[in-house]
Amino acid sequence: MTDGQRIPGSTKRQSMMDELLRAGVPEIKFALGEVIDRENQRPLPARYARLLPETLLVVTLRTDAAQALEPIASGLERELTDSCNRHGSLYDRAYRVQLQESHDPDAPLYTVSSHSGRDVGGPPPPAAAPDPERHEAPRALPVAAPDSTAHTARPVGPGWEPGRWVLVVEGGEGEEREAFRLGEPTTTVGRRTDDPEVSAAIAISDAPNVSRRQLALVWEERDGAPGFAVFNLGLNAVHLPELEIPGARAGKGRVDLDTVDESHRAWLPPGLPLRIGEHGPVIRVEEIPDSPDDGWVDPDATVFD
Repeated sequence: MTDGQRIPGSTKRQSMMDELLRAGVPEIKFALGEVIDRENQRPLPARYARLLPETLLVVTLRTDAAQALEPIASGLERELTDSCNRHGSLYDRAYRVQLQESHDPDAPLYTVSSHSGRDVGGPPPPAAAPDPERHEAPRALPVAAPDSTAHTARPVGPGWEPGRWVLVVEGGEGEEREAFRLGEPTTTVGRRTDDPEVSAAIAISDAPNVSRRQLALVWEERDGAPGFAVFNLGLNAVHLPELEIPGARAGKGRVDLDTVDESHRAWLPPGLPLRIGEHGPVIRVEEIPDSPDDGWVDPDATVFD
Protein backbone atom coordinates (compact mmCIF):
# COMPACT_ATOMS: atom_id res chain seq x y z
CA MET A 1 0.00 0.00 0.00
CA THR A 2 1.40 3.40 -0.93
CA ASP A 3 1.47 6.50 1.27
CA GLY A 4 -1.21 7.98 -0.98
CA GLN A 5 -3.58 5.25 0.14
CA ARG A 6 -3.12 5.93 3.82
CA ILE A 7 -6.04 7.35 5.75
CA PRO A 8 -5.22 10.81 7.10
CA GLY A 9 -6.04 11.50 10.71
CA SER A 10 -7.28 8.05 11.62
CA THR A 11 -4.76 5.72 13.23
CA LYS A 12 -7.50 3.28 14.23
CA ARG A 13 -8.94 3.04 10.72
CA GLN A 14 -5.44 2.78 9.26
CA SER A 15 -4.67 -0.10 11.60
CA MET A 16 -7.97 -1.75 10.62
CA MET A 17 -7.12 -1.41 6.93
CA ASP A 18 -3.65 -2.91 7.45
CA GLU A 19 -5.13 -5.88 9.33
CA LEU A 20 -7.80 -6.45 6.68
CA LEU A 21 -5.23 -6.38 3.89
CA ARG A 22 -3.02 -8.80 5.81
CA ALA A 23 -5.63 -11.33 6.92
CA GLY A 24 -9.16 -10.28 6.00
CA VAL A 25 -8.85 -9.96 2.22
CA PRO A 26 -7.21 -13.40 1.78
CA GLU A 27 -10.03 -14.87 3.89
CA ILE A 28 -12.63 -13.11 1.72
CA LYS A 29 -10.97 -14.46 -1.42
CA PHE A 30 -11.16 -17.96 0.03
CA ALA A 31 -14.87 -17.51 0.86
CA LEU A 32 -15.58 -16.26 -2.67
CA GLY A 33 -13.79 -19.30 -4.07
CA GLU A 34 -15.91 -21.58 -1.90
CA VAL A 35 -19.11 -20.01 -3.30
CA ILE A 36 -17.85 -20.53 -6.85
CA ASP A 37 -16.87 -24.14 -6.15
CA ARG A 38 -20.16 -24.88 -4.41
CA GLU A 39 -22.40 -23.76 -7.24
CA ASN A 40 -20.25 -25.47 -9.89
CA GLN A 41 -19.91 -28.87 -8.22
CA ARG A 42 -21.59 -30.51 -11.21
CA PRO A 43 -20.70 -29.50 -14.78
CA LEU A 44 -23.63 -27.84 -16.49
CA PRO A 45 -24.73 -29.27 -19.86
CA ALA A 46 -24.11 -26.92 -22.79
CA ARG A 47 -27.81 -26.39 -23.45
CA TYR A 48 -28.08 -24.60 -20.08
CA ALA A 49 -24.55 -23.26 -19.73
CA ARG A 50 -25.12 -20.90 -22.65
CA LEU A 51 -28.27 -19.55 -20.94
CA LEU A 52 -26.52 -18.51 -17.72
CA PRO A 53 -26.61 -14.73 -17.14
CA GLU A 54 -24.08 -12.70 -15.21
CA THR A 55 -23.28 -13.66 -11.63
CA LEU A 56 -22.58 -10.94 -9.08
CA LEU A 57 -20.87 -11.87 -5.82
CA VAL A 58 -21.66 -9.32 -3.11
CA VAL A 59 -19.32 -8.96 -0.14
CA THR A 60 -21.12 -7.22 2.72
CA LEU A 61 -18.70 -5.73 5.24
CA ARG A 62 -19.30 -4.74 8.84
CA THR A 63 -19.37 -0.95 9.24
CA ASP A 64 -15.86 -0.56 10.68
CA ALA A 65 -14.36 -2.78 7.98
CA ALA A 66 -16.26 -0.97 5.21
CA GLN A 67 -15.11 2.44 6.43
CA ALA A 68 -11.50 1.29 6.72
CA LEU A 69 -11.51 -0.03 3.14
CA GLU A 70 -13.31 2.93 1.55
CA PRO A 71 -10.06 4.58 0.30
CA ILE A 72 -9.22 1.46 -1.75
CA ALA A 73 -12.72 0.11 -2.43
CA SER A 74 -12.62 0.47 -6.23
CA GLY A 75 -9.22 -1.16 -6.55
CA LEU A 76 -10.18 -3.92 -4.13
CA GLU A 77 -13.33 -4.71 -6.13
CA ARG A 78 -11.22 -5.06 -9.26
CA GLU A 79 -8.71 -7.27 -7.45
CA LEU A 80 -11.44 -9.54 -6.07
CA THR A 81 -13.18 -9.68 -9.45
CA ASP A 82 -9.91 -10.67 -11.15
CA SER A 83 -9.33 -13.34 -8.51
CA CYS A 84 -12.84 -14.75 -8.97
CA ASN A 85 -12.51 -14.79 -12.74
CA ARG A 86 -9.25 -16.70 -12.52
CA HIS A 87 -10.98 -19.20 -10.24
CA GLY A 88 -14.15 -19.21 -12.35
CA SER A 89 -12.16 -20.00 -15.49
CA LEU A 90 -11.91 -23.55 -14.13
CA TYR A 91 -15.64 -23.78 -14.82
CA ASP A 92 -15.76 -21.45 -17.84
CA ARG A 93 -17.63 -18.89 -15.74
CA ALA A 94 -17.24 -15.13 -15.28
CA TYR A 95 -18.01 -13.19 -12.10
CA ARG A 96 -18.15 -9.66 -10.76
CA VAL A 97 -17.57 -8.66 -7.15
CA GLN A 98 -19.26 -5.73 -5.43
CA LEU A 99 -18.57 -4.42 -1.92
CA GLN A 100 -21.28 -3.04 0.33
CA GLU A 101 -21.64 -1.99 3.95
CA SER A 102 -23.89 -3.43 6.63
CA HIS A 103 -25.31 -1.15 9.31
CA ASP A 104 -26.41 -4.14 11.37
CA PRO A 105 -24.50 -3.85 14.69
CA ASP A 106 -24.54 -7.64 15.03
CA ALA A 107 -23.23 -8.32 11.53
CA PRO A 108 -20.15 -10.53 11.11
CA LEU A 109 -16.97 -9.06 9.66
CA TYR A 110 -18.16 -10.02 6.18
CA THR A 111 -20.69 -12.18 4.36
CA VAL A 112 -20.77 -13.33 0.73
CA SER A 113 -23.93 -13.72 -1.33
CA SER A 114 -24.55 -14.63 -4.96
CA HIS A 115 -26.94 -12.80 -7.31
CA SER A 116 -27.70 -13.73 -10.91
CA GLY A 117 -29.45 -11.92 -13.72
CA ARG A 118 -28.94 -9.78 -16.79
CA ASP A 119 -27.24 -6.49 -15.84
CA VAL A 120 -27.56 -7.37 -12.16
CA GLY A 121 -25.79 -4.88 -9.93
CA GLY A 122 -25.74 -2.16 -12.58
CA PRO A 123 -23.04 -1.52 -15.18
CA PRO A 124 -19.57 -2.87 -14.40
CA PRO A 125 -16.89 -0.42 -13.31
CA PRO A 126 -14.48 0.73 -16.02
CA ALA A 127 -11.54 -1.57 -16.51
CA ALA A 128 -8.20 -0.31 -15.34
CA ALA A 129 -4.70 -1.69 -15.55
CA PRO A 130 -3.11 -2.44 -12.16
CA ASP A 131 -1.20 0.59 -10.94
CA PRO A 132 0.22 0.54 -7.40
CA GLU A 133 0.81 4.30 -7.57
CA ARG A 134 -2.72 5.12 -8.70
CA HIS A 135 -4.56 7.35 -6.24
CA GLU A 136 -8.33 6.96 -6.32
CA ALA A 137 -10.80 9.13 -4.47
CA PRO A 138 -12.40 7.26 -1.56
CA ARG A 139 -16.05 6.37 -2.16
CA ALA A 140 -18.72 5.39 0.30
CA LEU A 141 -19.88 1.83 -0.16
CA PRO A 142 -23.58 1.19 -0.82
CA VAL A 143 -25.49 0.23 2.31
CA ALA A 144 -26.98 -3.24 2.44
CA ALA A 145 -30.64 -3.57 3.31
CA PRO A 146 -31.50 -5.78 6.28
CA ASP A 147 -31.83 -9.43 5.28
CA SER A 148 -35.01 -9.24 3.23
CA THR A 149 -35.95 -12.90 3.59
CA ALA A 150 -35.35 -14.56 6.93
CA HIS A 151 -33.89 -17.88 5.94
CA THR A 152 -30.39 -18.03 7.37
CA ALA A 153 -31.61 -19.65 10.59
CA ARG A 154 -33.71 -22.28 8.80
CA PRO A 155 -32.18 -25.76 9.09
CA VAL A 156 -31.14 -27.32 5.80
CA GLY A 157 -33.31 -30.34 5.06
CA PRO A 158 -31.82 -33.76 4.32
CA GLY A 159 -30.76 -34.50 0.78
CA TRP A 160 -29.60 -31.01 -0.14
CA GLU A 161 -26.59 -30.97 -2.46
CA PRO A 162 -25.16 -27.66 -3.76
CA GLY A 163 -24.79 -27.43 -7.50
CA ARG A 164 -27.28 -30.25 -8.15
CA TRP A 165 -30.15 -28.08 -9.38
CA VAL A 166 -30.76 -25.49 -12.08
CA LEU A 167 -33.75 -23.17 -12.44
CA VAL A 168 -34.87 -22.90 -16.07
CA VAL A 169 -36.99 -20.00 -17.39
CA GLU A 170 -39.18 -20.57 -20.45
CA GLY A 171 -40.42 -17.93 -22.88
CA GLY A 172 -43.92 -17.53 -24.29
CA GLU A 173 -43.40 -20.22 -26.93
CA GLY A 174 -41.92 -22.72 -24.48
CA GLU A 175 -38.35 -21.94 -25.49
CA GLU A 176 -35.65 -22.07 -22.80
CA ARG A 177 -34.39 -18.51 -22.46
CA GLU A 178 -32.48 -18.34 -19.15
CA ALA A 179 -30.98 -20.74 -16.62
CA PHE A 180 -29.80 -20.13 -13.07
CA ARG A 181 -27.80 -22.41 -10.80
CA LEU A 182 -29.30 -23.02 -7.35
CA GLY A 183 -26.28 -22.89 -5.07
CA GLU A 184 -28.12 -22.38 -1.79
CA PRO A 185 -30.99 -24.31 -0.14
CA THR A 186 -33.07 -21.12 0.02
CA THR A 187 -33.24 -18.83 -3.01
CA THR A 188 -35.43 -15.83 -3.85
CA VAL A 189 -36.68 -15.25 -7.40
CA GLY A 190 -38.03 -12.03 -8.93
CA ARG A 191 -37.24 -9.41 -11.53
CA ARG A 192 -34.38 -6.94 -11.55
CA THR A 193 -34.59 -3.96 -9.21
CA ASP A 194 -32.21 -1.42 -7.71
CA ASP A 195 -34.13 -1.45 -4.40
CA PRO A 196 -32.20 -3.74 -2.03
CA GLU A 197 -35.22 -4.16 0.26
CA VAL A 198 -37.03 -6.23 -2.35
CA SER A 199 -34.20 -7.57 -4.50
CA ALA A 200 -34.02 -11.30 -5.21
CA ALA A 201 -31.01 -13.56 -5.62
CA ILE A 202 -32.27 -14.58 -9.07
CA ALA A 203 -33.51 -11.79 -11.34
CA ILE A 204 -35.52 -12.96 -14.36
CA SER A 205 -35.17 -10.61 -17.33
CA ASP A 206 -37.98 -9.22 -19.50
CA ALA A 207 -40.59 -10.18 -16.92
CA PRO A 208 -42.92 -7.20 -16.25
CA ASN A 209 -45.56 -9.44 -14.62
CA VAL A 210 -43.08 -10.77 -12.06
CA SER A 211 -42.77 -8.98 -8.72
CA ARG A 212 -39.35 -7.73 -7.71
CA ARG A 213 -39.38 -10.42 -5.03
CA GLN A 214 -41.88 -12.97 -6.27
CA LEU A 215 -40.87 -16.36 -4.88
CA ALA A 216 -38.78 -18.04 -2.25
CA LEU A 217 -37.67 -21.59 -3.07
CA VAL A 218 -36.65 -23.70 -0.08
CA TRP A 219 -35.22 -27.20 -0.43
CA GLU A 220 -37.65 -29.72 1.06
CA GLU A 221 -37.80 -33.46 0.49
CA ARG A 222 -41.22 -35.07 0.84
CA ASP A 223 -41.47 -38.81 1.47
CA GLY A 224 -37.89 -39.07 0.25
CA ALA A 225 -38.64 -37.29 -3.04
CA PRO A 226 -36.62 -34.18 -3.95
CA GLY A 227 -38.31 -30.82 -4.36
CA PHE A 228 -38.66 -27.25 -3.15
CA ALA A 229 -41.24 -25.55 -0.98
CA VAL A 230 -42.53 -22.50 -2.88
CA PHE A 231 -43.53 -19.31 -1.05
CA ASN A 232 -45.40 -16.84 -3.25
CA LEU A 233 -44.35 -13.48 -1.77
CA GLY A 234 -45.36 -11.30 -4.72
CA LEU A 235 -48.50 -9.70 -6.13
CA ASN A 236 -49.58 -12.09 -8.87
CA ALA A 237 -50.78 -15.62 -8.32
CA VAL A 238 -48.57 -18.46 -9.51
CA HIS A 239 -49.92 -21.56 -11.16
CA LEU A 240 -49.06 -25.23 -10.94
CA PRO A 241 -51.04 -27.84 -12.86
CA GLU A 242 -54.55 -27.75 -11.32
CA LEU A 243 -53.40 -25.46 -8.50
CA GLU A 244 -53.32 -21.66 -8.07
CA ILE A 245 -51.28 -20.10 -5.27
CA PRO A 246 -52.24 -16.46 -4.50
CA GLY A 247 -49.57 -13.89 -3.76
CA ALA A 248 -48.89 -12.92 -0.15
CA ARG A 249 -48.10 -9.32 -1.20
CA ALA A 250 -45.27 -9.27 1.33
CA GLY A 251 -44.03 -5.81 0.30
CA LYS A 252 -40.68 -4.38 1.33
CA GLY A 253 -38.42 -5.35 4.16
CA ARG A 254 -37.75 -8.52 6.04
CA VAL A 255 -40.07 -11.48 5.54
CA ASP A 256 -40.03 -14.43 7.92
CA LEU A 257 -40.97 -17.41 5.76
CA ASP A 258 -42.26 -19.29 8.80
CA THR A 259 -45.03 -16.72 9.16
CA VAL A 260 -46.24 -16.95 5.53
CA ASP A 261 -49.73 -18.46 5.49
CA GLU A 262 -50.14 -21.97 4.07
CA SER A 263 -52.44 -20.58 1.35
CA HIS A 264 -49.38 -18.92 -0.22
CA ARG A 265 -47.27 -22.08 -0.22
CA ALA A 266 -46.91 -25.10 -2.48
CA TRP A 267 -44.37 -27.80 -3.30
CA LEU A 268 -42.43 -27.96 -6.55
CA PRO A 269 -40.87 -31.26 -7.61
CA PRO A 270 -38.24 -31.34 -10.38
CA GLY A 271 -39.57 -30.92 -13.89
CA LEU A 272 -42.99 -29.52 -12.92
CA PRO A 273 -43.74 -26.19 -14.65
CA LEU A 274 -44.78 -23.20 -12.54
CA ARG A 275 -46.28 -20.17 -14.30
CA ILE A 276 -46.01 -16.72 -12.73
CA GLY A 277 -49.10 -14.62 -13.37
CA GLU A 278 -51.56 -15.27 -16.19
CA HIS A 279 -49.03 -14.90 -18.99
CA GLY A 280 -45.82 -16.26 -17.54
CA PRO A 281 -42.92 -16.65 -17.54
CA VAL A 282 -42.83 -20.36 -16.74
CA ILE A 283 -40.08 -21.75 -14.52
CA ARG A 284 -39.07 -25.28 -13.62
CA VAL A 285 -36.30 -26.90 -11.59
CA GLU A 286 -34.15 -29.54 -13.28
CA GLU A 287 -31.54 -31.87 -11.82
CA ILE A 288 -28.01 -31.64 -13.19
CA PRO A 289 -26.63 -35.16 -13.73
CA ASP A 290 -23.26 -36.25 -12.37
CA SER A 291 -22.05 -36.31 -15.98
CA PRO A 292 -23.30 -33.59 -18.33
CA ASP A 293 -24.06 -36.25 -20.96
CA ASP A 294 -26.26 -38.49 -18.77
CA GLY A 295 -29.73 -38.35 -20.26
CA TRP A 296 -29.29 -34.86 -21.69
CA VAL A 297 -30.01 -34.10 -25.32
CA ASP A 298 -29.10 -30.76 -26.84
CA PRO A 299 -32.01 -29.87 -29.17
CA ASP A 300 -29.71 -27.64 -31.24
CA ALA A 301 -27.04 -30.26 -31.72
CA THR A 302 -26.24 -31.46 -35.25
CA VAL A 303 -27.44 -34.99 -35.85
CA PHE A 304 -25.79 -37.23 -38.45
CA ASP A 305 -27.82 -40.10 -39.89
